[in-house]
Amino acid sequence: MDAMDVVRAFFHALNNNDAIALCALYDPDCVVEQAWIGRRDTLRGIDGVGAAWRDEIDRYSGAMPGGHRFDVTRIAGIETGWGWVRAEWVRSVAGRATSAEGHAVGYSHFWIEDGRIRRHRTVSEDVPAIRARDPRPVSERRYPSRPLVGVGAVVLSDAGQVLLVKRKQEPLAGQWSLPGGMLELGETLEAGTAREILEETGLVISVGPVVEVFDRILLDDDARVRYHFVLIDYLCTVRGGTLLPGSDVEAAEFVAPANVDAYVATAKARDVVKRALVMR
Repeated sequence: MDAMDVVRAFFHALNNNDAIALCALYDPDCVVEQAWIGRRDTLRGIDGVGAAWRDEIDRYSGAMPGGHRFDVTRIAGIETGWGWVRAEWVRSVAGRATSAEGHAVGYSHFWIEDGRIRRHRTVSEDVPAIRARDPRPVSERRYPSRPLVGVGAVVLSDAGQVLLVKRKQEPLAGQWSLPGGMLELGETLEAGTAREILEETGLVISVGPVVEVFDRILLDDDARVRYHFVLIDYLCTVRGGTLLPGSDVEAAEFVAPANVDAYVATAKARDVVKRALVMR
């Protein structure tokens, strides 16, 4: 794994309460600073670090939908070299003995060498509740100067139904499609996918593997490029939330796979759904 994949695997293990997988990501001689709730100490070596993480997993459960502890909004390399990666996140946990919840926002720095975490330092701030994101500035999609990256999701229910949305805005106004939208600057693909589905449908999802990557270029009557998207669709499952259409969609529904063709107008979207069902 490269450095950023190691950090993704780190948070995945924590969200799954997997102390074995978590400890396997550290170098035996690792140094970890103030990474644990309510502690500001520094530990050296995998024995002490592993014991601290096992204790935290025993003491706290995730209080986010689906039992997650962390939602990571950004994972980025730091231009100081030496394999440094910065992860920005929100955290919500509940005490297993008391059920009292605690919330925090923060970031972690990881020094990755040879696929293992050599140093790890966390800075966090306790907050009364997870804060809502600030409104996003409007970005211009029509007649772009370069291709724009979009993310989408084939969200499957426990019963195997597919989540579809009816669009309000162009380029698919009035049509049913897979939920998704534009990636923001500094946002990971997974975080952008989860954000878009939450905004459009009210559902909190777990983002799984990539189903397909493709482009969409639409021209106007003068053969000018009106839209140019590079689209990445993921296979996703529901963690929580309540299905409710967002401001930029008219409707959101779970549809049986056999009925998707009757809803979705574009052949590409239908093909992506079929591929996702095979992957599942």
